[in-house]
Amino acid sequence: MKYQIPFFSLSRQWQNLKSKIQPKINEVLESQQYIGMSNNKFVKDFEEKLAKYLKVKHVIACNSGTDALWLAVKALNLKENEIVITTPFSFIASASEIIACKGNAVFLDVDPETYNISPLVLENWLTKNATIKNNVAVHNETGFPIKGLIAVNIFGQCADFEAINKIAKKWNLWVIEDCAQAIGSHINGKMAGSLGTISTLSFYPTKNLGAFGDAGAVCTNDNELAKRASMLRNQGRESAYNYIEYGINSRLDGIQAAVLSEKLDFLGEFNNNRRKIAKQYNEQLKGIKQLHLPKEKIGFHTYHQFPVIIDDQLRTQLIEHLTQNNIGSNTFYPEALSNFKFLQTNEKLKTSCPITEELTKNILDLPIWPELTTDEINYICDVIKDFFNKI
Repeated sequence: MKYQIPFFSLSRQWQNLKSKIQPKINEVLESQQYIGMSNNKFVKDFEEKLAKYLKVKHVIACNSGTDALWLAVKALNLKENEIVITTPFSFIASASEIIACKGNAVFLDVDPETYNISPLVLENWLTKNATIKNNVAVHNETGFPIKGLIAVNIFGQCADFEAINKIAKKWNLWVIEDCAQAIGSHINGKMAGSLGTISTLSFYPTKNLGAFGDAGAVCTNDNELAKRASMLRNQGRESAYNYIEYGINSRLDGIQAAVLSEKLDFLGEFNNNRRKIAKQYNEQLKGIKQLHLPKEKIGFHTYHQFPVIIDDQLRTQLIEHLTQNNIGSNTFYPEALSNFKFLQTNEKLKTSCPITEELTKNILDLPIWPELTTDEINYICDVIKDFFNKI
Protein backbone atom coordinates (compact mmCIF):
# COMPACT_ATOMS: atom_id res chain seq x y z
CA MET A 1 0.00 0.00 0.00
CA LYS A 2 1.25 3.48 -0.89
CA TYR A 3 0.92 6.38 1.52
CA GLN A 4 1.00 10.17 1.13
CA ILE A 5 3.27 11.34 3.96
CA PRO A 6 4.16 15.04 4.23
CA PHE A 7 7.34 16.02 6.03
CA PHE A 8 5.18 17.65 8.69
CA SER A 9 1.46 18.02 9.30
CA LEU A 10 -0.78 19.41 12.05
CA SER A 11 -4.06 18.14 10.60
CA ARG A 12 -4.35 15.03 12.79
CA GLN A 13 -3.28 16.87 15.93
CA TRP A 14 -5.96 19.49 15.28
CA GLN A 15 -8.64 16.82 14.78
CA ASN A 16 -7.57 15.13 18.01
CA LEU A 17 -7.50 18.29 20.11
CA LYS A 18 -10.00 20.71 18.61
CA SER A 19 -12.79 19.70 21.03
CA LYS A 20 -10.51 20.85 23.86
CA ILE A 21 -8.86 23.85 22.21
CA GLN A 22 -11.85 25.50 20.54
CA PRO A 23 -13.68 26.15 23.85
CA LYS A 24 -10.47 27.74 25.22
CA ILE A 25 -10.23 30.05 22.22
CA ASN A 26 -13.89 30.96 22.65
CA GLU A 27 -13.21 31.71 26.30
CA VAL A 28 -10.53 34.22 25.29
CA LEU A 29 -12.84 35.80 22.71
CA GLU A 30 -15.63 36.14 25.26
CA SER A 31 -13.25 37.65 27.83
CA GLN A 32 -11.76 40.09 25.29
CA GLN A 33 -8.38 39.68 27.03
CA TYR A 34 -6.44 39.58 23.80
CA ILE A 35 -3.10 41.21 24.62
CA GLY A 36 -0.52 39.85 27.03
CA MET A 37 -0.56 42.64 29.59
CA SER A 38 0.26 41.92 33.24
CA ASN A 39 -3.42 41.36 34.08
CA ASN A 40 -4.12 38.89 31.25
CA LYS A 41 -5.43 35.76 32.93
CA PHE A 42 -4.59 33.41 30.04
CA VAL A 43 -0.97 34.57 29.70
CA LYS A 44 -0.41 34.52 33.45
CA ASP A 45 -1.91 31.02 33.76
CA PHE A 46 0.30 29.72 30.95
CA GLU A 47 3.46 31.29 32.40
CA GLU A 48 2.77 29.74 35.79
CA LYS A 49 1.90 26.34 34.32
CA LEU A 50 5.02 26.27 32.16
CA ALA A 51 7.24 27.40 35.04
CA LYS A 52 5.94 24.49 37.12
CA TYR A 53 6.55 22.06 34.24
CA LEU A 54 10.10 23.30 33.66
CA LYS A 55 10.83 23.62 37.40
CA VAL A 56 11.95 27.24 37.06
CA LYS A 57 10.98 30.33 39.06
CA HIS A 58 10.13 32.59 36.12
CA VAL A 59 8.62 32.26 32.64
CA ILE A 60 8.22 35.45 30.61
CA ALA A 61 6.06 34.80 27.56
CA CYS A 62 6.72 36.79 24.38
CA ASN A 63 6.00 36.97 20.64
CA SER A 64 8.54 34.47 19.29
CA GLY A 65 11.67 32.45 19.92
CA THR A 66 13.68 35.15 18.14
CA ASP A 67 12.28 37.80 20.48
CA ALA A 68 13.07 35.51 23.41
CA LEU A 69 16.72 35.39 22.36
CA TRP A 70 16.85 39.19 21.95
CA LEU A 71 15.29 39.63 25.38
CA ALA A 72 17.78 37.21 26.95
CA VAL A 73 20.83 38.85 25.35
CA LYS A 74 19.55 42.33 26.19
CA ALA A 75 18.65 41.39 29.77
CA LEU A 76 22.22 40.15 30.23
CA ASN A 77 23.35 43.64 29.20
CA LEU A 78 25.55 42.78 26.23
CA LYS A 79 27.43 45.90 25.12
CA GLU A 80 28.80 46.95 21.75
CA ASN A 81 31.70 44.81 20.48
CA GLU A 82 31.45 42.30 23.33
CA ILE A 83 31.77 38.69 22.22
CA VAL A 84 29.22 35.89 22.49
CA ILE A 85 30.18 32.35 21.46
CA THR A 86 27.56 30.32 19.62
CA THR A 87 27.01 27.41 17.24
CA PRO A 88 27.18 27.63 13.45
CA PHE A 89 24.61 24.81 13.14
CA SER A 90 21.23 26.25 14.07
CA PHE A 91 18.43 28.56 12.98
CA ILE A 92 19.74 32.07 12.32
CA ALA A 93 18.22 33.60 15.48
CA SER A 94 20.81 31.74 17.57
CA ALA A 95 23.34 34.22 16.18
CA SER A 96 21.40 37.17 14.74
CA GLU A 97 20.27 38.49 18.12
CA ILE A 98 23.90 38.88 19.18
CA ILE A 99 24.37 41.16 16.18
CA ALA A 100 21.06 42.91 16.92
CA CYS A 101 22.52 43.91 20.29
CA LYS A 102 25.73 45.13 18.56
CA GLY A 103 27.84 42.26 19.83
CA ASN A 104 30.27 39.98 17.98
CA ALA A 105 29.40 36.33 17.32
CA VAL A 106 32.14 33.71 17.44
CA PHE A 107 31.14 30.40 15.88
CA LEU A 108 32.60 27.23 17.37
CA ASP A 109 32.18 23.83 15.78
CA VAL A 110 29.79 21.12 16.92
CA ASP A 111 30.10 17.63 18.34
CA PRO A 112 29.93 15.08 15.48
CA GLU A 113 27.38 12.89 17.32
CA THR A 114 24.98 15.37 18.95
CA TYR A 115 25.44 18.30 16.50
CA ASN A 116 25.45 20.64 19.51
CA ILE A 117 28.31 22.99 20.33
CA SER A 118 31.36 20.96 21.38
CA PRO A 119 32.67 21.56 24.93
CA LEU A 120 36.10 20.37 23.77
CA VAL A 121 36.20 22.94 20.96
CA LEU A 122 34.92 25.59 23.38
CA GLU A 123 37.60 24.90 25.98
CA ASN A 124 40.36 24.73 23.38
CA TRP A 125 39.31 28.00 21.72
CA LEU A 126 39.15 29.88 25.02
CA THR A 127 42.52 28.50 26.16
CA LYS A 128 44.16 29.51 22.88
CA ASN A 129 42.45 32.86 22.31
CA ALA A 130 41.47 34.36 25.66
CA THR A 131 42.94 35.59 28.94
CA ILE A 132 41.22 36.40 32.23
CA LYS A 133 41.82 40.05 33.15
CA ASN A 134 40.14 41.56 36.22
CA ASN A 135 37.78 38.59 36.33
CA VAL A 136 36.73 39.11 32.69
CA ALA A 137 37.60 36.85 29.76
CA VAL A 138 39.24 38.99 27.07
CA HIS A 139 39.95 38.04 23.46
CA ASN A 140 43.70 38.34 23.03
CA GLU A 141 43.83 39.72 19.49
CA THR A 142 40.95 42.22 19.55
CA GLY A 143 40.86 43.09 23.26
CA PHE A 144 37.06 42.62 23.24
CA PRO A 145 35.47 41.11 26.37
CA ILE A 146 33.99 37.62 25.99
CA LYS A 147 30.75 37.76 27.94
CA GLY A 148 28.91 34.52 27.33
CA LEU A 149 27.68 31.84 24.99
CA ILE A 150 24.45 30.64 23.41
CA ALA A 151 24.23 26.84 23.51
CA VAL A 152 21.48 25.29 21.39
CA ASN A 153 19.72 22.00 22.10
CA ILE A 154 19.52 21.03 18.45
CA PHE A 155 16.87 18.63 17.12
CA GLY A 156 15.59 17.83 20.63
CA GLN A 157 18.81 16.68 22.33
CA CYS A 158 20.37 18.76 25.10
CA ALA A 159 23.86 20.11 24.69
CA ASP A 160 26.39 18.87 27.24
CA PHE A 161 25.49 21.46 29.85
CA GLU A 162 27.41 19.75 32.62
CA ALA A 163 30.63 20.37 30.70
CA ILE A 164 29.51 23.72 29.23
CA ASN A 165 28.55 25.20 32.61
CA LYS A 166 31.88 24.13 34.14
CA ILE A 167 33.76 25.89 31.36
CA ALA A 168 31.52 28.94 31.65
CA LYS A 169 32.14 29.17 35.38
CA LYS A 170 35.91 28.88 34.86
CA TRP A 171 35.87 31.74 32.33
CA ASN A 172 33.17 33.81 34.07
CA LEU A 173 30.69 33.56 31.21
CA TRP A 174 26.91 33.59 31.28
CA VAL A 175 25.06 30.88 29.34
CA ILE A 176 21.92 31.27 27.28
CA GLU A 177 20.23 27.92 26.65
CA ASP A 178 18.37 28.02 23.33
CA CYS A 179 15.92 25.16 23.74
CA ALA A 180 13.54 26.13 20.95
CA GLN A 181 13.64 22.54 19.69
CA ALA A 182 13.90 20.66 22.96
CA ILE A 183 11.00 21.34 25.32
CA GLY A 184 10.47 18.20 27.38
CA SER A 185 14.08 17.07 27.07
CA HIS A 186 16.10 16.76 30.25
CA ILE A 187 19.42 15.74 31.74
CA ASN A 188 19.02 13.58 34.84
CA GLY A 189 15.58 15.08 35.41
CA LYS A 190 16.72 18.69 35.04
CA MET A 191 14.54 20.12 32.31
CA ALA A 192 15.62 21.82 29.12
CA GLY A 193 14.69 25.41 29.86
CA SER A 194 16.44 25.34 33.22
CA LEU A 195 20.02 24.47 32.22
CA GLY A 196 21.51 27.92 31.57
CA THR A 197 21.72 31.31 33.23
CA ILE A 198 18.64 32.11 31.17
CA SER A 199 16.82 29.96 28.61
CA THR A 200 14.67 30.64 25.57
CA LEU A 201 11.81 28.79 23.92
CA SER A 202 10.01 28.98 20.60
CA PHE A 203 6.43 27.83 20.15
CA TYR A 204 6.40 28.11 16.36
CA PRO A 205 3.62 25.76 15.15
CA THR A 206 6.03 23.01 14.05
CA LYS A 207 7.75 22.79 17.44
CA ASN A 208 7.10 19.93 19.87
CA LEU A 209 4.85 22.37 21.74
CA GLY A 210 3.46 24.60 19.01
CA ALA A 211 1.14 27.60 19.09
CA PHE A 212 -1.31 28.63 16.38
CA GLY A 213 1.09 31.37 15.31
CA ASP A 214 4.35 32.85 16.53
CA ALA A 215 5.06 32.62 20.26
CA GLY A 216 8.03 32.25 22.60
CA ALA A 217 9.24 32.52 26.18
CA VAL A 218 12.21 33.36 28.37
CA CYS A 219 12.86 31.16 31.43
CA THR A 220 15.16 31.80 34.38
CA ASN A 221 15.67 31.34 38.11
CA ASP A 222 17.29 34.77 38.37
CA ASN A 223 14.87 37.36 39.79
CA GLU A 224 16.66 40.37 38.30
CA LEU A 225 16.96 38.86 34.82
CA ALA A 226 13.27 37.95 34.93
CA LYS A 227 12.31 41.46 35.98
CA ARG A 228 14.34 43.04 33.19
CA ALA A 229 13.16 40.62 30.49
CA SER A 230 9.56 41.27 31.52
CA MET A 231 10.14 45.02 31.26
CA LEU A 232 11.96 44.78 27.93
CA ARG A 233 9.12 42.80 26.30
CA ASN A 234 6.68 45.59 27.20
CA GLN A 235 8.31 48.70 25.69
CA GLY A 236 10.89 48.94 28.49
CA ARG A 237 8.42 50.05 31.13
CA GLU A 238 7.96 49.03 34.74
CA SER A 239 4.33 50.17 34.85
CA ALA A 240 1.85 52.21 32.79
CA TYR A 241 3.89 55.18 31.49
CA ASN A 242 6.94 54.58 33.68
CA TYR A 243 9.49 53.91 30.90
CA ILE A 244 12.94 52.86 32.11
CA GLU A 245 14.79 52.00 28.88
CA TYR A 246 14.33 51.04 25.26
CA GLY A 247 12.24 47.91 24.88
CA ILE A 248 10.10 46.18 22.29
CA ASN A 249 6.47 45.17 21.89
CA SER A 250 6.71 41.41 22.40
CA ARG A 251 3.66 40.45 24.43
CA LEU A 252 2.20 36.98 23.91
CA ASP A 253 -1.50 37.24 23.08
CA GLY A 254 -4.25 35.57 25.06
CA ILE A 255 -5.32 33.14 22.32
CA GLN A 256 -1.80 31.74 21.90
CA ALA A 257 -1.43 31.44 25.67
CA ALA A 258 -4.70 29.53 25.97
CA VAL A 259 -3.76 27.18 23.10
CA LEU A 260 -0.31 26.51 24.54
CA SER A 261 -1.65 25.97 28.04
CA GLU A 262 -4.06 23.34 26.74
CA LYS A 263 -1.47 21.64 24.51
CA LEU A 264 1.08 21.52 27.34
CA ASP A 265 -1.06 18.77 28.91
CA PHE A 266 -0.31 16.60 25.86
CA LEU A 267 3.40 17.39 25.48
CA GLY A 268 4.51 14.19 27.22
CA GLU A 269 2.37 12.14 24.84
CA PHE A 270 3.68 14.02 21.80
CA ASN A 271 7.29 13.50 22.86
CA ASN A 272 6.80 9.83 23.71
CA ASN A 273 5.32 9.30 20.24
CA ARG A 274 8.33 10.99 18.68
CA ARG A 275 10.63 8.70 20.67
CA LYS A 276 8.69 5.62 19.53
CA ILE A 277 9.01 6.72 15.91
CA ALA A 278 12.75 7.33 16.37
CA LYS A 279 13.13 3.85 17.86
CA GLN A 280 11.28 2.37 14.89
CA TYR A 281 13.55 4.21 12.45
CA ASN A 282 16.68 3.13 14.32
CA GLU A 283 15.64 -0.53 14.49
CA GLN A 284 14.70 -0.77 10.82
CA LEU A 285 17.46 1.33 9.26
CA LYS A 286 20.45 0.31 11.41
CA GLY A 287 21.62 -2.24 8.86
CA ILE A 288 22.17 0.34 6.11
CA LYS A 289 25.88 1.10 6.21
CA GLN A 290 25.53 4.24 4.06
CA LEU A 291 23.27 5.87 6.70
CA HIS A 292 24.48 7.36 9.97
CA LEU A 293 21.55 7.47 12.41
CA PRO A 294 21.14 9.94 15.29
CA LYS A 295 22.24 8.89 18.77
CA GLU A 296 20.73 9.67 22.14
CA LYS A 297 23.98 10.69 23.79
CA ILE A 298 23.05 13.41 26.30
CA GLY A 299 19.98 13.03 28.50
CA PHE A 300 16.41 12.44 27.32
CA HIS A 301 15.99 13.15 23.59
CA THR A 302 12.64 14.47 22.32
CA TYR A 303 13.41 14.15 18.58
CA HIS A 304 12.15 17.43 17.21
CA GLN A 305 13.84 16.16 14.05
CA PHE A 306 15.21 12.79 12.95
CA PRO A 307 18.38 13.60 10.98
CA VAL A 308 20.32 10.97 9.07
CA ILE A 309 23.76 11.52 7.57
CA ILE A 310 24.33 10.35 4.00
CA ASP A 311 26.84 11.19 1.27
CA ASP A 312 25.77 14.32 -0.58
CA GLN A 313 25.33 12.65 -3.97
CA LEU A 314 23.28 9.82 -2.49
CA ARG A 315 21.28 12.36 -0.48
CA THR A 316 20.03 14.03 -3.66
CA GLN A 317 19.05 10.67 -5.12
CA LEU A 318 17.34 9.55 -1.91
CA ILE A 319 15.32 12.78 -1.71
CA GLU A 320 14.13 12.16 -5.29
CA HIS A 321 13.25 8.56 -4.44
CA LEU A 322 11.29 9.63 -1.33
CA THR A 323 9.46 12.31 -3.32
CA GLN A 324 8.53 9.81 -6.04
CA ASN A 325 6.99 7.66 -3.33
CA ASN A 326 5.03 10.59 -1.81
CA ILE A 327 7.27 11.00 1.24
CA GLY A 328 8.36 14.45 2.34
CA SER A 329 11.83 15.23 3.67
CA ASN A 330 13.83 18.32 4.57
CA THR A 331 17.35 19.61 5.18
CA PHE A 332 18.25 21.39 8.42
CA TYR A 333 20.54 23.26 7.89
CA PRO A 334 21.86 23.78 4.34
CA GLU A 335 24.33 26.54 5.25
CA ALA A 336 26.57 27.13 8.26
CA LEU A 337 25.76 30.39 10.05
CA SER A 338 29.47 31.15 10.02
CA ASN A 339 29.20 31.64 6.24
CA PHE A 340 26.76 34.55 6.43
CA LYS A 341 28.76 37.76 6.06
CA PHE A 342 26.56 40.00 8.18
CA LEU A 343 27.01 37.62 11.12
CA GLN A 344 30.81 37.73 10.77
CA THR A 345 31.42 41.22 12.14
CA ASN A 346 35.19 41.03 12.61
CA GLU A 347 37.80 39.25 10.50
CA LYS A 348 39.89 38.52 13.58
CA LEU A 349 37.03 36.49 15.07
CA LYS A 350 36.51 34.11 12.16
CA THR A 351 36.84 30.41 12.91
CA SER A 352 36.92 27.12 11.05
CA CYS A 353 33.95 24.76 11.50
CA PRO A 354 34.71 21.66 9.38
CA ILE A 355 32.23 19.32 11.10
CA THR A 356 29.41 21.78 10.54
CA GLU A 357 30.43 22.29 6.91
CA GLU A 358 30.26 18.54 6.38
CA LEU A 359 26.89 18.28 8.12
CA THR A 360 25.31 20.90 5.87
CA LYS A 361 26.24 18.80 2.84
CA ASN A 362 25.19 15.41 4.16
CA ILE A 363 22.24 15.77 6.54
CA LEU A 364 18.68 14.76 5.69
CA ASP A 365 15.65 14.92 8.00
CA LEU A 366 12.88 12.32 7.86
CA PRO A 367 9.25 12.82 8.97
CA ILE A 368 8.77 12.44 12.73
CA TRP A 369 5.59 14.31 13.68
CA PRO A 370 3.89 12.53 16.58
CA GLU A 371 0.65 11.49 14.82
CA LEU A 372 2.42 9.30 12.25
CA THR A 373 1.30 5.67 12.42
CA THR A 374 3.42 2.54 12.72
CA ASP A 375 2.34 1.51 9.21
CA GLU A 376 3.44 4.87 7.79
CA ILE A 377 6.88 4.62 9.40
CA ASN A 378 7.17 1.04 8.13
CA TYR A 379 6.37 2.36 4.66
CA ILE A 380 9.03 5.09 4.88
CA CYS A 381 11.61 2.55 6.05
CA ASP A 382 10.67 0.11 3.28
CA VAL A 383 11.06 2.85 0.66
CA ILE A 384 14.48 3.79 2.06
CA LYS A 385 15.63 0.16 2.18
CA ASP A 386 14.40 -0.35 -1.38
CA PHE A 387 16.53 2.63 -2.47
CA PHE A 388 19.71 1.22 -0.92
CA ASN A 389 19.01 -2.30 -2.18
CA LYS A 390 19.06 -0.94 -5.75
CA ILE A 391 22.26 1.10 -5.65
